[in-house]
Amino acid sequence: MDRLLSYIVRFIVWLSGFAKPLSRLGLCRYDEWSEGKKLKILLAGYNGARNTGADARVVALVKQLNDALGTENVDLTVMTLDDDNVKGYFPSHVHQWTFTTMFFWSLLRATSQHHVAILCEGSTLTTTFAKALSVFYCQAAGIMRRQGKPCIAYGSEIGHLDGWLAKLSHDLCRDTYFIVRTEASLKNLKTLGLKGHVGTDTAWPFLTEEGENWARNQLKADGWDGKKPLLGVAVVNPFWWPVCPSLWRWTKGVLTGHHTLQYDKFYFFSDSEERREKFQHYLTEIAQAINRYQKEHDAFVVILGMEKLDEEACKRFAQLLEGPYQIYHSKNHNVFQMTGLLRQLSMLVTSRYHAAVLSMERAIPYVAVSMDGRLDGVVHEAELADNYLHHVEDTDLGNRITTSLQLADCHRKEISETIRKHQAINENRVKEMSQFFVSWLKEQFS
Repeated sequence: MDRLLSYIVRFIVWLSGFAKPLSRLGLCRYDEWSEGKKLKILLAGYNGARNTGADARVVALVKQLNDALGTENVDLTVMTLDDDNVKGYFPSHVHQWTFTTMFFWSLLRATSQHHVAILCEGSTLTTTFAKALSVFYCQAAGIMRRQGKPCIAYGSEIGHLDGWLAKLSHDLCRDTYFIVRTEASLKNLKTLGLKGHVGTDTAWPFLTEEGENWARNQLKADGWDGKKPLLGVAVVNPFWWPVCPSLWRWTKGVLTGHHTLQYDKFYFFSDSEERREKFQHYLTEIAQAINRYQKEHDAFVVILGMEKLDEEACKRFAQLLEGPYQIYHSKNHNVFQMTGLLRQLSMLVTSRYHAAVLSMERAIPYVAVSMDGRLDGVVHEAELADNYLHHVEDTDLGNRITTSLQLADCHRKEISETIRKHQAINENRVKEMSQFFVSWLKEQFS
């Protein structure tokens, strides 16, 4: 069924070429830039799903674009799955464009009415979470190409693609310029025959003084005495990805009324007995390490659900803990509050890439338990992989994390200094990306 989506997208991309003449007949809306007009920029991403990392990326990017281009020169529109879930995230002059997982026509309308598209989701062309997500970005890039408008992917991850998805990406993204996050992504990009260079993630300079003030007060209200070490844990369910479309599971759900592991509409999480056992092993092993650390250091455990979808993982993990804890997840707390919580921690154990990135502003030592190349990349770049990088399927995961936590305690000062240097490097890269974007835009419209 994913492949069927690709055929639909190819048809819509072809159809988008007729948007301009059809608009002259009053049958659709189409816009193209001309001298004296504000530049209308569409930010196509995974916003509105209460994913802290995805939201932090775009909130930071909007600020970067406004600073680089001037609010008087551009109109920015952010695509969102739910307007309410991003309320208060953006300045009032930034527009929002609501879409759903059945994105075909909404994305066609959005791209046709803007002059530039920025693909602003980190997992731009990967299969980790869902092939449909990559198809979405291919459609956006393909429409802009068909309509002769510029498109750029900003701080992107490019995975190893093959088969029909690799061909779709090559065909529709040929005119898109990619600023990728890692050398590995650049290698995969070149394999697809696409162009770009290495930059970084847009969330590095994300600041939230208000969120940090809220976090300190909230933690104390929830039982922290202001002195005990705060041990943060960001868990996920690494084994229910990728999300795949299934007409059979959808039909079964309609007939029985039980939509088990449904993500949305026809899309369902992956499931099997083996996956469930692996997930339980992952939770149990991390909990084992956290319980040891908590006993030895009298720590207060902060469980962080970085995406609304992490709620069940957080609840199941909490049941395995033996000491005091508090759960905070993005279902109830916005991007500023979740980032504020990360920056209060004494130590972090994370399976979420952006939990690591957003905590580095305060140089907080962390231990990564990775499910894919994103966390691997950032830990290797920070030169912490030898002692602080593990993987969700490691057989001796609990003992490995325990060893890392002990080392981190002994080498806290050195780790924090390493993180500060890494933070500064990436903040400079973000500035360089803004400068490149401005020059790239001038070339597109010269």
